[in-house]
Amino acid sequence: MNKNRTLNNLFQFITYALIGGSNELINLGILNFLAYITHIYSNKLALFLFEFIAFIAYSINGYILNRKFTFKSINSSYLKYAAVLGSSAIFNTLLFITLNSKNKFNISPELWLNISKLIASITIGIITFLINKFYVFKNKAL
Repeated sequence: MNKNRTLNNLFQFITYALIGGSNELINLGILNFLAYITHIYSNKLALFLFEFIAFIAYSINGYILNRKFTFKSINSSYLKYAAVLGSSAIFNTLLFITLNSKNKFNISPELWLNISKLIASITIGIITFLINKFYVFKNKAL
């Protein structure tokens, strides 16, 4: 692997991570807003609904920014992206809800909600980057 290709892949991953960070801010903002106004921090069905609402907002943001800045793709499909992101959102939500229900450190429910969400998002985000790179926006090989 040549140096330029390695740097390009690193830049691509960093850009993806920054856009993922903006998606996570949207996700956390909506999740915390809905939890705050409903006073629901641990109901699995409600958290799943909150996550679905957030998914709609951050998937549109992520697709537009990743298509334009990360992968610079003009032939990508939002449906492919939404399918991959939707699948990863399901795994992310399941991991998040599982972690959230296992607060072994007795951290406040509000803080543990966010810690659980960040752990799940980082874990699933790395996997999703690879799927997006090689499936949704496949322009260049890693």
